[in-house]
Amino acid sequence: MNHTHTSATPFSWLPELLLALLIGASGAFTAGYLFCLNQPPDLVHYRLNGLSLPASALLRWFPAAGALLLPAIAWQCGDFRLTLARLNRMLFPLLLPLPVIPAAPDSYWTVLFTAAAAGVAFYRAGAVFSAEFLLKRHSGAFRRAAPYLTAALFLIAVLWGYYLQRRAYDSMFLYFSDWGEYAENYLRLAFAENRSFADFLAVAGHWNPAVNLLMSAALHIYPQADTIFLINAAAIGSAAPLSYALARSLKLPAALSLSWAAIALLNPVIANQPLALFYGFHPINFMIPAVLGFFICRARKQRGGMAALFLLSLLIQETVAVFWAGYAVYLLLKRRYAAGIGLFLFCVMFFWLLSTVVMPHLFAHGSYTQMFHYGNLGATPSEVLLSPFLRPAAFWRTVFQWQNFAFAAGLLAPVWLPVLIRPRLAAAALPLLAGVCLQGSPELKNLVMQYGVEITTLLLAAAILNTAAVYHGTPAPLLNLPGRGIAAARHRTARAGGLTLAALLAGTILYFLFGQYPWQRIRNLPDGTNVLRHLFSRLPEESGRIIATQRLRAHALFERPTASLNAAPQSGDIVMLDLHDPSSSAGALEKMRAELARRHTRPVAWANWFGSQLVCFEVDPATPPPGAPPFLRQMEDGEFGSFGQPLSCGNPDFELRLQGEPGGKAVLLVRLRNRVAYDIDLDIRTRRGNKASRHTIPFAHGLFPAYTQPEHQVFLLELPGGFPEQIAVELIRRPESGPASTPR
Repeated sequence: MNHTHTSATPFSWLPELLLALLIGASGAFTAGYLFCLNQPPDLVHYRLNGLSLPASALLRWFPAAGALLLPAIAWQCGDFRLTLARLNRMLFPLLLPLPVIPAAPDSYWTVLFTAAAAGVAFYRAGAVFSAEFLLKRHSGAFRRAAPYLTAALFLIAVLWGYYLQRRAYDSMFLYFSDWGEYAENYLRLAFAENRSFADFLAVAGHWNPAVNLLMSAALHIYPQADTIFLINAAAIGSAAPLSYALARSLKLPAALSLSWAAIALLNPVIANQPLALFYGFHPINFMIPAVLGFFICRARKQRGGMAALFLLSLLIQETVAVFWAGYAVYLLLKRRYAAGIGLFLFCVMFFWLLSTVVMPHLFAHGSYTQMFHYGNLGATPSEVLLSPFLRPAAFWRTVFQWQNFAFAAGLLAPVWLPVLIRPRLAAAALPLLAGVCLQGSPELKNLVMQYGVEITTLLLAAAILNTAAVYHGTPAPLLNLPGRGIAAARHRTARAGGLTLAALLAGTILYFLFGQYPWQRIRNLPDGTNVLRHLFSRLPEESGRIIATQRLRAHALFERPTASLNAAPQSGDIVMLDLHDPSSSAGALEKMRAELARRHTRPVAWANWFGSQLVCFEVDPATPPPGAPPFLRQMEDGEFGSFGQPLSCGNPDFELRLQGEPGGKAVLLVRLRNRVAYDIDLDIRTRRGNKASRHTIPFAHGLFPAYTQPEHQVFLLELPGGFPEQIAVELIRRPESGPASTPR
C-alpha cells in the first residue's frame, strides 16, 4: 500500500500522534475499567460493591495496547496525518473519564459520566460513519432485511424474558408479591363462580380492568405460571418492534430504525423488567405497547388509534392518569393551551375519582391503598399535594434524597443526547417522576423495579421523535457543541446517524453494567424443581388451603387455594414453611410455628435445600399423630456421654457430641440440658481435605421447635458427606421464636 504523508515539516504529525496515543490509551483504560466491573452492582442502593481498580490490567498492558490502535488505523487508511487528525477530533471526548475513574472508581456517578462521555464520542464518530458508509451505501440492504431482523430481536427478547422468569421461578427466587398476587386474582376471576363485574375492575391494590380481563381469559385457557411469564415477556419485548415501527413511521431509514429496536431492548429498565428485582409480572408493563402504539398512531396521523390507545391505557392502572397529565404539560409547552388544559383537568379528575371514591370502595378501605408509599407526607393524595405547605420539612427532605437524582440520571443516561436536544416531550415525564421521587422509601427509586417503566418508554419515544426531527432538517442548536469540529455533523443525515449510534453504544455499555441485574442474581442459583416435586407429592390429596411463606406460596398457586402467614390455620389446611425465606417476616413465621406447635398437626414432608429448611404440616389431621420420630430420643447423662466426642457450642442450654469414625458416616447429637423458650438453628461448618462445607439446619429439622421438647431430649442429625476432618457448630437463636404464650 502506498502511504502518503502530507506535511509542511518532517514532524508535523507528531502532535497528532501524541494526542492519538493518549486518546487510545484513555479509551482502553476506560474500557478496561468497565470490563472490570465484574461484580454485580447493587442497583437498589446504587452501589458497585466496593470496586477497586485492578492496576495490573488497567495501568499496564491494556492502555499500552489501546494507545497503538488509532495510529494503526491511520496508517492503514493511507494519509497518516490527516486520518489521525480526523480520529482525534472524533474521539477526544474519550479523554474526559481519565481523571474521574481513578478518583472515584466505585461510584455509580462515575459509570454514568463515563457512558455520557462515550456517548458524545460515539455521536461524533457516528456522524462521520453515517455520512460516509451506513446510510449512503447500505440503505437498500438494511431496508429489505430490517423487518426480519426486528422480528428476530422480538423473538429473542420474548424467549429470554420467559427464560429469566422460568429460571427464577424454578430456583425459588421469585416472591409471591407482586406477580403471585396478580396470578391468584386472575385465577379467581377465571374460575370462581361467585365473581362479579366489580371484581374485574381492580386487583392487588390497583385499578386495572383491561389487564384483568386479558390475563383471566389467558389463564382460563392455560392455567399455569408459564402463561403469565410468556405474556409478560411479550409485553416487555414489544418495545423492539414498536420502536422500529415508530422510527419507520417517522420516515427514518431502515438501518436507524433497526438500531432503535436494539436500543429499546438494551435499555436497563426494560431489560430488568422480566423479574423486576424479584417481584415479576406487573400490569404496568402493558404501558410499553400502549405508549409506543400511541406515538406510532400520532406519527401516522391516525387520531382514532390515538384516542383508542389513550382510553385503553386508562384501564391499565390508575397512575396512567398521571402519565397523561404529563402529556398535557407537553401540550401546554407547545402552546396548545385548550387541549393541554382540558386533558390535564380530565386526568386530575379521573385520578381523584379512582383514588378517592372508586378504589376505596372496591377494596373496602377508607383510603387509596397505595398511599402507604407516601405516609411521610400525608394519608390522601390531597395531603401529599399540599405537603410542601403542610409538612415542608418532610417534603423537602424527601425531595432531596440523593436517590432521586440517581434514579432520574439513570433513566436518562441511555438516551440523554437525543432526548435533551429537544426536551419538551421529556418534560411530560415530570409528574410521574415526582410521584416516584416523593415516595418515602429510597429503595424504591431504582432502575430494576417497575417504577421507571412509563418514564423510560416516554424517553425512548422522545429520543426517536427527536432523531427523526433532526433527520428531516429540524434545527437542533444544542447539537452544535457535541458535533463541533466535525464537518459531517452539520448534515442532517449524519446528525441522525450520530444520535442513533450514541444511544446504541451508550445503551450497550449501560446494559452490560446495569441491564443484566436479573441474570446476575439467578445464574448460579440451584434448580428447586425436584425438591418442590418431592414436597408436593407428599401432601394429602384431600386438603384445604395451602398457607405458605412467600417463595413456596408462589409454587402452590396453581395447585390449591393459598393464604399468607397471617391467615389463621383451619382444619384440613396445609402449612408450608421455608424457615429461611428472606422475604418472610420473622415475627409472622415464628408466630405460625408456635401456633402449629400448639395445635394438633402432622408433619408430612421436609427437606433442606441449599440453606433453606422446607417443612410441611397438615392441620388437625383425621389420623392420630405418629409417635416420636427416629431423630428425637431421650438420653440421660450416662447414655449421652457414651456417644463419640464432645463438641463446644457456646450455649449453656445445649450440649453436643459427634459420633462416628473417619471414612464412615457421622452423627451430630444435640441435647437439651434444660427446657428453653426459644428455637435454634445449627450452623455447621465442616472440612474434608480441601473441601469446606456449611449447612444450616434447625433443631429437629424444623418440625419440632426446641421450646416444645423436654430436657435431655436429643436431636440426632446425620451429617451430609460423611465424617469430617474438622467441624465447628454454632447454635443460633432464631429471632422472635418461642411458644405461643411467650410475649415476642
